Amino acid sequence: MAPGALDLDAHEQPSDQMKAEWKHFSRLDQNVLLKATPLDDPRLPIEHSGFCVSGHVPRAQISEAFSHLGPEFAKEGADDGDAPILYHPLLPAQQNFIITTLQLQCFQTHLLIQCLLILPSLIPPSIQTHLLNTMIHRDLSNPTHQTNLHLHYSLPYPPSSSSFFSLSPDSPPTFLPKDPAVHNPLSIKQVLQRRLHWVTLGGQYDWTNRVYPEAPPPGFPDDLASFLKALFPETLAQAAIVNFYTPGDTMMMHRDVSEEIDKGLVSLSFGCDCLFMIAPSRSANDEQDQNDEQDQDQGSEQNKDQESEKDKDEEKKKYLLLRLRSGDAIYMTKESRYAWHGVPKVMKGTCPDYLANWPAGGEDGEFDQWKGWMENKRINLNVRQMR
Repeated sequence: MAPGALDLDAHEQPSDQMKAEWKHFSRLDQNVLLKATPLDDPRLPIEHSGFCVSGHVPRAQISEAFSHLGPEFAKEGADDGDAPILYHPLLPAQQNFIITTLQLQCFQTHLLIQCLLILPSLIPPSIQTHLLNTMIHRDLSNPTHQTNLHLHYSLPYPPSSSSFFSLSPDSPPTFLPKDPAVHNPLSIKQVLQRRLHWVTLGGQYDWTNRVYPEAPPPGFPDDLASFLKALFPETLAQAAIVNFYTPGDTMMMHRDVSEEIDKGLVSLSFGCDCLFMIAPSRSANDEQDQNDEQDQDQGSEQNKDQESEKDKDEEKKKYLLLRLRSGDAIYMTKESRYAWHGVPKVMKGTCPDYLANWPAGGEDGEFDQWKGWMENKRINLNVRQMR
């Protein structure tokens, strides 16, 4: 059976081999990587991608989700048809199960079951833009949502919860350190270009102790919660982290094991492409090998057979190296819910044209002085249910 959160240590480190693989991809030149590394690309034709089609999300369900962001979005993408749901036969489980979240049945095939569900191009450009406006203009400016800067800085929130992008990039430093002997003041340009790494919505995760505080969390934004519930009804959006990446930024391999339940994790991508590395904690083949070893005698010939099988196992695929693009969604369930995963690389120059000038482009030209900010960014919305 797949492990539960209570069985895993949030402080446990990945294996040395996994660290080495992650480091290799993080240091590899982007051009060399794209030419020489076989990536798991869910947007390739299905017959060439290594993925399988599990089912489809009905267009009516997607339209309902978009309508929660505003009635003007209800018909967005209405002509696109149902959205395909992909899986890769790497992440294992022992038992069949039903994922009512996407109204489909996951089935077991040769001991390998679809636990990591990929929905390429699920979010169309107009919805991506609206979600960026919502999360960054509105929610980032809400003092109840914590950022990585709060620990060491006092944040000068703009008046009436207006966007931080309403401030001029030439503004003097106004982010004042709590301990001036340790940290220097920061300007809004420094913050938005490089120093802002994340903002939390809803439950505020304690990154030092790797737990969620017992105190009631701030409310999760209603429109985002309704939007996510319509797409992924099995997961109640209680906590989210919005990650801000610039090419050169990474996320180390880790496991999300602090939640008290095993509901799926939702991840939406915006902006530049990234490499998302995910490795099952244990493969179905590993489990079968262990069962075989318990049943086998210890004869020399059998030992040789076991060594041969182990050599073959070393050649088997140990992880996925997903290329995620703007608008892609992934849903991590069952075994993949507790898999090791991380981001070794954010790819420069891959932001789609329709987002490259964001936050500029509005009718009133309010944020034109920040034109091109998104061209060098990847934003990731990662949502989970705490309890």
